Amino acid sequence: MIDTDAPPLHLPETYAHGVPYEYYRWLRDNDPVACLPHPRYQGEKLWVVTRHEDVQRVSRDAMTFHNAPDPFMDDGQNDPASGGSELLMISLDAPDHIKLRKLINKGFTPRRVSALGDMLRQRTNDIIDGLADRDSADLVHDLALWLPLHVIADMVGVPEADRAMVFDWTEKTFGFDPTTTAEERGQAAADMFAYADAMCAERASDTVPRDDLMSVLLNAEVEGEKLTAFQIELFFMLLQNAGSETTRNLITTGTLALLQHPDQFELVRNDLTLVPAAIEELLRFSTPVIHFTRTAAVDTELGGHHIAAGERVLMVYASANRDERAFTDPDRVDVRRDPNDHVAFGAGGPHFCLGASLARIEGRVMFEEILTRFEGLRVVGDPASFDRVHSNLIDGYNHVPIEWDAIAPAR
Repeated sequence: MIDTDAPPLHLPETYAHGVPYEYYRWLRDNDPVACLPHPRYQGEKLWVVTRHEDVQRVSRDAMTFHNAPDPFMDDGQNDPASGGSELLMISLDAPDHIKLRKLINKGFTPRRVSALGDMLRQRTNDIIDGLADRDSADLVHDLALWLPLHVIADMVGVPEADRAMVFDWTEKTFGFDPTTTAEERGQAAADMFAYADAMCAERASDTVPRDDLMSVLLNAEVEGEKLTAFQIELFFMLLQNAGSETTRNLITTGTLALLQHPDQFELVRNDLTLVPAAIEELLRFSTPVIHFTRTAAVDTELGGHHIAAGERVLMVYASANRDERAFTDPDRVDVRRDPNDHVAFGAGGPHFCLGASLARIEGRVMFEEILTRFEGLRVVGDPASFDRVHSNLIDGYNHVPIEWDAIAPAR
């Protein structure tokens, strides 16, 4: 039975004033595997899974639920597949996904990620030092945006002079500005492909390989196979989008959540050993990626409902992370929460977020410096009125005004 009164979860406008947590709670209690209308999916239905246990089951059962043709929820206006998303690594299933992930993992080894520590600290302090003669800023554009943007660019090998241009392409391909047309999104994607192709051509002519991710990917082999230039171009686009946007929104929404829970802010500020646990809690509480879809590969059953092969299943991470069955007092920030089996990086299975360790180390460094260097940090205005990104996928803000009393020197 289709709930005709349901808010249209596929429309970005539904999230303009925040994630609909109250509706998710109602679904968890009354219809945890709900059949909701969608203008494009087969039979105009979409199975919406909101409980933690069910989201984990769908995510981990890769034989029954596939990522192909893509894991994005169509917004009813722009078909994700029209932008080539069906060719991204995130849209593939075994065995192609496993082989591609093995190749790309060579650029995300623990050694490469852990070696970023000093660079991350310097980048973060440079960003904050740039605000030293001010007493107010935009949390998004003056603080949260720059660290993940520079980290991904440093790893990939994008020159500093090109980074604003690459960031602009990233914003357009995501369609965060509702005035961006489908043609402009397509052109931005094409520009990113051409740029990545030029980077590959430069590195192919190098006599000594560069120590950057594009060079690693260009030269990596698994079972005697190498990535094609087109696969590298697709990964470049995915990495710029996922690597910069999600971490930026973790920093933004996480900082805002701490400022709205001053007792938790002070707990972490006075004991920085709590930062790793606090990051896990902020990922749970302010889930940057709201949801992803899977497509049933075979007829199956979930929550007492028959799901036919070919039908879409929406895994609502933001709901699973607030499920009272999995978390005590889930609508409260608790930086000491343990255990914390959140699903912010996915709910397990072969598509668990490739950049999770990178996001965690970026978040740790940035939160440590925000907590210790800004004195009297506060939000200006009512967060309920702040402009959010235009998206049915990412929970984040376009602008968050902040101010402070002083900035302490770097430690």
